[in-house]
Amino acid sequence: DIGFPVMVNAAAGGGGRGMRLVHDAAELPDAIKLARSEAENAFGSGELILEKAIIRPRHVEIQVFADEAGNTIHLGERDCSVQRRHQKVIEEAPCPVMTPELRARMGAAAVEAAQTINYRGAGTVEFLLGADGEFYFLEMNTRLQVEHPVTELVTGLDLVALQIKVAQGEDLGLSQDDVSLTGHAIEVRLYAEDVAEDFLPSTGRIDLWAPAAGEGVRIDAGIATGLEVSPFYDPMIAKVMAHGPNRDVARQRVIEALRNTGIFGPQTNRDFLIDALSQPAFVAGEATTAFIGETYSAEDLARQAPSTQMVAAAAVLLYHSEQQAAHKAAIGVEEEMLNWGSTGRLSTLYRFSFDDNAIDARVVASSRDTWTVETAAGPVAVSLVSRDAHRACLTIDGTTCAVVFALPRPGTIHLSMSDTSATLTNVLATAGMADDAAGGGRVLAPMHGLILEVHVSEGQTVKRGDRLAVLEAMKMQHQILAEVDGTITAIACAAGDQVPADELLVEIEIDEDN
Repeated sequence: DIGFPVMVNAAAGGGGRGMRLVHDAAELPDAIKLARSEAENAFGSGELILEKAIIRPRHVEIQVFADEAGNTIHLGERDCSVQRRHQKVIEEAPCPVMTPELRARMGAAAVEAAQTINYRGAGTVEFLLGADGEFYFLEMNTRLQVEHPVTELVTGLDLVALQIKVAQGEDLGLSQDDVSLTGHAIEVRLYAEDVAEDFLPSTGRIDLWAPAAGEGVRIDAGIATGLEVSPFYDPMIAKVMAHGPNRDVARQRVIEALRNTGIFGPQTNRDFLIDALSQPAFVAGEATTAFIGETYSAEDLARQAPSTQMVAAAAVLLYHSEQQAAHKAAIGVEEEMLNWGSTGRLSTLYRFSFDDNAIDARVVASSRDTWTVETAAGPVAVSLVSRDAHRACLTIDGTTCAVVFALPRPGTIHLSMSDTSATLTNVLATAGMADDAAGGGRVLAPMHGLILEVHVSEGQTVKRGDRLAVLEAMKMQHQILAEVDGTITAIACAAGDQVPADELLVEIEIDEDN
């Protein structure tokens, strides 16, 4: 009756779980099945709502508070439009297109919703805001939300303290006239996920967590160096936010905070966040819920090969670390080497692998703290200005570069330079230590998780793109698809199995014509 597109939405919860956008009737049965299964696992209820989908809206929410005396106020709005899989990625306050008149109307609607049900405590009323200025009720979350700090930053209020105060039966001590918004705040969610693999959650050990600091910057984190990111929880691991006198200052402060934050181990969306904050549509305040899909193609999100400058920096930092370690092992003191041996200036070859390609970098010492790195693109001059355990200042071909890095094991370096992160391993140092990668007919688990369904059997013929199984991880369900045409020769998993990352799930004998 309402026509397509429609949104299949879990009635018992939010956060993108149990939620599917359906463009035509043929997609609906599968969408309902997957959404219901996901909702039952996340919320214990498979009840679903089918509602008209508003295309390219803004996602705008209003923070409300109500006390036992019946005082109900709102604390302004947050724009949470930048999302993937219906989960928020970037949030800000105030909304870039908000007007005083629209804020008054949306605030009044949120307050009325809370008063109508005699609500008490902190709550978040969520709306979809159309391009025509009309807004539509989405849901109410009876709590503070992940993004509540941006409201704290623009109002100067401690919302957690206010929530506890109201829960104890005290009055708010605030009227609507007491609420004012100062400046602008932006928050980004730092997720453990592989952006190049359709934002698939990533797990593993945190090799380094080194958060930045700076004027107006606030970072809330749930991780520390050495901890494991498991498959059993949401992939959000930290929130990076900044406040400024205006939107552009806040935006630039978040970008600088991300650039100066070291997060290595699992794949993260750090580089993607920096890029998203720099996109013209976001800079202009024009981002809607369609922002990521409209701005980025699969090629845009693909993992990019490290630049020649990054390869040179990695080679020099590895070389410097190895020389210090060798000197300490020889004489028991860790100090600078002179980079000279009995045969002349020291020279070391590093061979890094990236997407099955070899990247060679030969480090030739020029002086105590200067090297020439010979690469396929030509020589690169590198000087070490300063260095501590995880941060270094290098001059690369005359340009000063700040680098955050970690050395998790011999021959491997994680590093971030400006907007780009990479992990490089010197295969010459680790030759023979790793097995060959599985072929296209071996389907491996992309991450730790629970096998919910297996859709094939031995001897069955499959085509590229056919669904083989459904894996649940980090509260989301992921379809495991065939990458080749062929015949199923072995099934190594069953519904209900917990499987680790890279575990064999299915083997396919590839068709000769494939």
